[in-house]
Amino acid sequence: MKRREFLRNMAAMPLIGRNLITAGSILAGMNNACAASGKTLIVIFQRGGCDGLNTVVPFREDEYYNLRPDIAIEPPSYRSDSALDLDGFFGLHPAMTGLYDIFQQGDLAIMPAVHYGNASKSHFSSQDLIEGGVSSRILNDGWLNRYLLNSEYETALRAVSFGPLAHAMRGVQPVATINRLSSLNGYDDSEREILKSIYNQQVKNNDNRSLLYRHGTLALNNYSLLDQFANSSYAAENGAVYPDTDYGQQLKDIAQLVKAGIGLQAVTLSSNGWDHHAYQGGANGKQAEKLEEFSSGIEAIYKDLGSHMNDVVILTMSEFGRTVKQNASEGTDHGNAASWFAVGRQINGGIYGDWPGLQPEQLYQKRYLAHTLEFTDVYAEVLSKHLGEKDRLSAILPGIHYNPIGFLS
Repeated sequence: MKRREFLRNMAAMPLIGRNLITAGSILAGMNNACAASGKTLIVIFQRGGCDGLNTVVPFREDEYYNLRPDIAIEPPSYRSDSALDLDGFFGLHPAMTGLYDIFQQGDLAIMPAVHYGNASKSHFSSQDLIEGGVSSRILNDGWLNRYLLNSEYETALRAVSFGPLAHAMRGVQPVATINRLSSLNGYDDSEREILKSIYNQQVKNNDNRSLLYRHGTLALNNYSLLDQFANSSYAAENGAVYPDTDYGQQLKDIAQLVKAGIGLQAVTLSSNGWDHHAYQGGANGKQAEKLEEFSSGIEAIYKDLGSHMNDVVILTMSEFGRTVKQNASEGTDHGNAASWFAVGRQINGGIYGDWPGLQPEQLYQKRYLAHTLEFTDVYAEVLSKHLGEKDRLSAILPGIHYNPIGFLS
């Protein structure tokens, strides 16, 4: 291998957690990790600002149809392009049959109006605020990294961020980052030995070399563990069919890691492409295609994990919703409150949060859906009720004043 190719491959190696564990001890400890494993949180971020009003459709509100003459979803009927009735007022987009089936089983919580006060309309600022876990200021670290840092639970592989490292996972506690398990193929033993020799050079008191040793050694250990899955065949169970996209295949990889019982606590992945300023479509079109992929991917991992879903919660979010009124290009612009979902066997299925309404006097700044649930309360509920961090909420979510929502008990 040429030096340039070797360095490029080395740069692509996953970042890793802080524990100094040899590959052999990791693999030998898998059964122990499985026996001691607790809960897993899978966080899906819909990046770009998903339009919540066409995701969770308020079909009983006449103003919805006045505001969206070209892109509104029809009320529930016998037609396949009409909303999927949830409770007589709200319906899911007709492309979301997968999530609708989970709702029918009582394992889906729907939160149609989640956000924060004085919200930013910038994709990047709002993503950083939401992933930072504090609505008042952007923090360098993320809420999930602070959870990992404060948690006393140690496992072989605690967290993975699929794709670029999510802001939620940034911080003192290093986290594994990969695109796909299959992408880890490509390092032979000789290359690993070269890296080991670099990392094992005399450290002395050099801070930079100490950092290289610690993180480099952990990267190799982490790679050795994940490589076992990259080189193995995996077949989904229970009739699960994953979308043939990066998003779908990453969910499949997550299912494989959860089933392996290595103690995975937190996972992040992104669903990109939700910024529909033009030709968004209604029952069909750009957003419908994204919603079908989004919903069918969650349905697939829900089916595939089977009884493992007793210990797994899937939480979805977006940095903001869209304007309540369609624009001149039959799309929607950056908005305010967004639709969030929580999936799992522990979930108290239903629709949560007051509905703010779509009349002019009910809108935020006369243009946007007002929020009725704080995103930090959603996090606090997951942290306290699912992950067992009730006593550490203030360390993970600085300044939190938790108002229970009820989708977990």
